[in-house]
Amino acid sequence: MDTVEHARFGRLETGALRDPDVVWEDVVRLGDGEVEVRLWAGPRSAPEAGELDELAARLADLPALDATARAALRAYLEEDRCFVDFHVEELADSRAAARLLRDADGAEVGAAAFVAAMRPTGIGLWTGGASDGAPVVVDYAFEPDLGDQLLAVKLTRDGAVLSVDWES
Repeated sequence: MDTVEHARFGRLETGALRDPDVVWEDVVRLGDGEVEVRLWAGPRSAPEAGELDELAARLADLPALDATARAALRAYLEEDRCFVDFHVEELADSRAAARLLRDADGAEVGAAAFVAAMRPTGIGLWTGGASDGAPVVVDYAFEPDLGDQLLAVKLTRDGAVLSVDWES
């Protein structure tokens, strides 16, 4: 069985994996809430120490990760308002949407205001053996208790934004 020891993630058992799976999880404080973090590994090979160090570095400064992700969200929503319009229309009776509409005072709800109302719902850390995609994914939702739509901000291990994707 492949076992890797890491200062942040502890003892990771990866040898019995047939498919990508969660090998470590935690709940962290981010802003005024808590976010579940999951580290995924795959069957191809055990994660390397350097790779784990880079992923752990993203968790060491969550406010910076959040700021980078929110800047990407604002840029995405300024270019394409569909996610904002969908949520403002579908959830117009929710407290958050009603507040955004009231504050907009007859104008469109702005991307910056909408992003400020979004909440991070999860952080996925993907080792090279688990995915060929982005190694860091931060999911954001508007009124997560009322819907399943989210924007996933995908980043490199060093924190550069790769994309923002609308998912459900």
